[in-house]
Amino acid sequence: MSFSRTEVAQLLIKCRRRCCICYRFCGVKIETDHIQPKEDGGTDDIDNAIPVCFDCHAEIHSYNVKHPRGRKFTPNELKGHKETWLKLCEERPETLLSSPQAYHRDVGPLQSLIDELEFNQRVASIQDFREGGCLFSNIQFSRAIDEGAISILKEDLKSSVIDAYVAMGAANAVISSSISALDGRTSRSRTSSSDPKARLQKCVGLIAAAHSELLKFMVNEDENG
Repeated sequence: MSFSRTEVAQLLIKCRRRCCICYRFCGVKIETDHIQPKEDGGTDDIDNAIPVCFDCHAEIHSYNVKHPRGRKFTPNELKGHKETWLKLCEERPETLLSSPQAYHRDVGPLQSLIDELEFNQRVASIQDFREGGCLFSNIQFSRAIDEGAISILKEDLKSSVIDAYVAMGAANAVISSSISALDGRTSRSRTSSSDPKARLQKCVGLIAAAHSELLKFMVNEDENG
């Protein structure tokens, strides 16, 4: 079971396809989450649904009771966020146009991190670094750290993501050094630890694991019904 698609459509119209927590305009990148989790007795009634962006959805479910940081979202708080935003959309829709963030379509840091991991998967798949044309990217990883998105992840997922980027950083260093050697700017002996192909191969599995685990974490089961 899941929320009624017809009722979800009406709810998305009411919220203007904006996240009820951060107010980001989401377009298709929006989820309908349970305010009261089903495992705690929550129902699939539309009154128990709250539209949220990918990143707020992740934060709602990322609280680690073993290593608590910050304050967990409660059902009462989520209900309040939803009611406040829907009331604002209904009674003061002009604020959507006057707000500095009225047309804000920025993708959140965790969704951007998934996209970057997909790019890096393609880089890793090119085993001859001389044909790759570029190094691994870590721009969104740095952004996710700066915005605190990495810190909210549960330890196993956080470790998986960090391990992948550590491996990519090491690969970038070896690849850059090897390119310099090919250009005659440096000379160095080849060892297993400095072999670009070996470094790329090591990244393949780590990137795939991080991407799969992060994507699974952010998947919304409500939209699968």
